[in-house]
Amino acid sequence: MAYMVSNMKKITWCTVVLIIVGITGFLGVKYFTDNQFGTPDLTNGKSKFITNCAVCHGLKGRGDGIAANTLTISPDDIYDELTNPLGFKSELISSVLNGDNGQGGVMPAFKNTLSESDVNDIFMYIKVIN
Repeated sequence: MAYMVSNMKKITWCTVVLIIVGITGFLGVKYFTDNQFGTPDLTNGKSKFITNCAVCHGLKGRGDGIAANTLTISPDDIYDELTNPLGFKSELISSVLNGDNGQGGVMPAFKNTLSESDVNDIFMYIKVIN
């Protein structure tokens, strides 16, 4: 019986260690990927946001722009996407550059108009104004 209890404690500790290592790894990858695009330029972010995003996503990026009501799928609330603790900024940047047609959405690709750095600037601008 003592042997079984000892093995259960080992299994429990191994599980706890694996969970901690997994969480730490996830947070490390998230920190690295979310900060790989350099220091944001808020002036550029505001300009690019107003020119390319506000008509659909609204003045604060909440998905309530003047064109939002004409679309079959509502634009995403960018601020909510950016503050999702399980989301990755690199994935969001890719959605902007390549277009996001998930769930029947119709967001066009902006890879010929914006750079990764531009989108990073836009995202920081949205975080600051909210």
